[in-house]
Amino acid sequence: MPAGHLIFDDLDEVDRIRDDDERYRSTVFPCEMRHFPHVWPSVRSDYAKFLGAAGESLVDSVLLRRGLPVWTAPDLHRADRLIEVEGFAIGLQIKTVTMPVAGFCTFSMQRGNARAGGVRPYGRDAFDIAALVVLSHNAVKFVPNTGRSFRVSEAELPDLQEDPWASLEFSLRAALRARTCP
Repeated sequence: MPAGHLIFDDLDEVDRIRDDDERYRSTVFPCEMRHFPHVWPSVRSDYAKFLGAAGESLVDSVLLRRGLPVWTAPDLHRADRLIEVEGFAIGLQIKTVTMPVAGFCTFSMQRGNARAGGVRPYGRDAFDIAALVVLSHNAVKFVPNTGRSFRVSEAELPDLQEDPWASLEFSLRAALRARTCP
């Protein structure tokens, strides 16, 4: 274990010393995320890469549990994941939100970073299916690449938790139809 890291068996102990000892920030378990998704927006921002990776892992899990091998696309590829269906490589772009706001989750289909040169929309051929992840509910909705933004209603989340496969089947049929019909 790296020097300076502390391991706590009792998380209540972490809470007790947190205000008195800055070393808690270097614990193996990040205390700021202990109550996810009910954390400050600044904390979610600090852990954005981790949350995005969690969304990608959830999509991988959904696909692998259904017997679909998943390949992580190279960094320069426009899609995050690739799956093979009926001899076609289907590109998935994964977008993650932490929780609904005012009853909805809104997903902007953009790439880039506002702080590092700007954001721009994906092209129509950049990927085939968007995987929309709501981490607070461990829910995934798959949609065909037909728009620049998507909304998922909080009312949809229980059904998506129960069966994300229905939205994937619909999206796969649309993607395959687009590939086989000019």
